[in-house]
Amino acid sequence: MNLDKDAVSKLWNTLTPKLYGYLINTLRDRDLADDILQTTWLKAIEVLTRFNKRGAGFSAWIFAIARNEMKMHWRKSSREIRYDETLHDSSDIDSRVEDKILVDQILQKLSEDDRELIRLRYIGGLPLGEIGRVLKINPIAVRVRMHRALVHARTIFKN
Repeated sequence: MNLDKDAVSKLWNTLTPKLYGYLINTLRDRDLADDILQTTWLKAIEVLTRFNKRGAGFSAWIFAIARNEMKMHWRKSSREIRYDETLHDSSDIDSRVEDKILVDQILQKLSEDDRELIRLRYIGGLPLGEIGRVLKINPIAVRVRMHRALVHARTIFKN
């Protein structure tokens, strides 16, 4: 396979920070996020020639690969994502970290589907149309589900 190394490097530099943030936020394990990030890119490069430019955008495609890799990991390990309780030790952390803890607590009270939508949108930075492609649902349904998820998150925050 003949790949344009500069193009792959540009894609890597553009997408990796958001993809890595999405993986860390979802998995709560840096080592596992590193492994899945690496596996995701290796698989993407392996099958890059099959990428259909007319279908989903490349970012939606790479996020879908990462999502599938996480699902395969969860199936293999048959463990649930667990909330990192060590984040509660906030004796010397600043308000930004405290805000992150609050957001994490709110996210944990949402359904897995709602968390996935919010992570893809706000951590992964994907537009609604690409989220629809990743999740294989209609973009209008994404917008409705996102609205409901955010309303639910606001309700949790107020209580």
